[in-house]
Amino acid sequence: MKNNKMMIGLMLLANILVAGNVNITEELEYVVIHDGDKEIKIERIQDVKHRLTSDFSKTSRECPPFCVQPMSIGDVRTIGELEVLKYIKAMETDDSDTLLIDARTKDWSRNGTIPSSINLPFTMIQKDSKYLNKILNLLGAKEENGKWNFNKVPSMIIFSNGLWDAQATKAIKSLVALGCPEDKILYYRGGMQSWNILGLTVE
Repeated sequence: MKNNKMMIGLMLLANILVAGNVNITEELEYVVIHDGDKEIKIERIQDVKHRLTSDFSKTSRECPPFCVQPMSIGDVRTIGELEVLKYIKAMETDDSDTLLIDARTKDWSRNGTIPSSINLPFTMIQKDSKYLNKILNLLGAKEENGKWNFNKVPSMIIFSNGLWDAQATKAIKSLVALGCPEDKILYYRGGMQSWNILGLTVE
């Protein structure tokens, strides 16, 4: 009987240690956002023994195409997870003027993305894309005398798979080449790789 109680006690202790209290920061436990009537809780995986088993557990990929990306792209500001979360929370308000853009092709995005992001594949905003005019108009850009005016385009946080993936880099370079001001773009370089490593919620 004594041994059974000890075993139960050890099992309970093990569960407590595994579950843990995995906050995002010391002050921030999670972020709650809404998608229509659905409430989404962005938090870290609570199991401290959790390990990645997806494609994001790989350390090496062929380069090209999967080459290490620069920390900075021109004068575009690079941000991390806490800034992304801050913007995601701010996007809940009516006066928010920010889009979170998953620049990966649809096959990548379907496997999981950051909550509240929209999928806008980098291929659709390249100069030779048949979708370019439609996409830029949807973003709020207007063509004037053969040039694009981006004054009414919201700020855009652009990400892809992470430090080894050029899809976000290509999207950003395309937008800048088309005339989008660099201060309207934020680059989340860590992308899905860093998001998954931190165990943050994926949709």
